Amino acid sequence: MKSRVEYSEQELLQQLKKGDHSAFEQLYNKYAYQLTAKLFKLLRDEELAGDVLQDLFLKIWERREDIDPGQSLGGYLYTIASNMAKNKFANALHRQIYFQSLPANEEGFDSVSRFVDQKEMKLAIDQALAKLPERQREIYTLYKIEGLSYKEIQVRAGISKPAVNRLIQEAGKKMREYLKPHSYIILCCVLIDVTH
Repeated sequence: MKSRVEYSEQELLQQLKKGDHSAFEQLYNKYAYQLTAKLFKLLRDEELAGDVLQDLFLKIWERREDIDPGQSLGGYLYTIASNMAKNKFANALHRQIYFQSLPANEEGFDSVSRFVDQKEMKLAIDQALAKLPERQREIYTLYKIEGLSYKEIQVRAGISKPAVNRLIQEAGKKMREYLKPHSYIILCCVLIDVTH
């Protein structure tokens, strides 16, 4: 039985540019495990990490003709993976904050929640974040958007764990308060869009 021929990364990238599925598979196998570990560390969710990995390699396949075989693929993949993970995490966070801001007894909410306009929601959240005092916004962003642990925030911000907890709790309360009027407006827009 013949063993598979080993190619350099540069050769694999040249073959990938031509649409070679075998080259793509070899590159996937070379980087998938390390990228999954990095994505899991960033997202803290195995399923999300797998989704981002699949999206990343789909993007690589779709843009294969633009890849420069002279450049390291590893650095390129890690940069894209980090950006995709941050976007995925931020989008999930925006949805979570928005949905938490809605009254618990909102009639028909579940049936229309999937139609919420992401741009409107992001704008409302960004405006609410801007209203927070600077220190609360900084700590809340580190925790909720960047996904840092309390310990990591303590080190970065130079404050105690109780201070981190207090700032996050206060910011969360204000965010829910700031987003209540927006949640009603956004929900009304969604209902109008759905019925027309």
